[in-house]
Amino acid sequence: MSATVDSGALLELAWGAPLAALIVVVAWGLVVVGTARAGEARRDGRTVRAALHVAMAGVGATLFVAAIVVGLIITSDKG
Repeated sequence: MSATVDSGALLELAWGAPLAALIVVVAWGLVVVGTARAGEARRDGRTVRAALHVAMAGVGATLFVAAIVVGLIITSDKG
């Protein structure tokens, strides 16, 4: 029995997986840092800065959810 290797798919996996992992980690980091700094700024009475940090956390959460959804779509593709 002979096994065939799709080198194009293997190469795509070699750069795609680390990129996806980096995107997920950075997105979740934005959520964590944004919420922590928003709480600190709110306690200090800096409402504008707190709002900006909340927005940063929102962007991170959106990016995180989008990355997870794209990953699930790619995984479930019958292609």
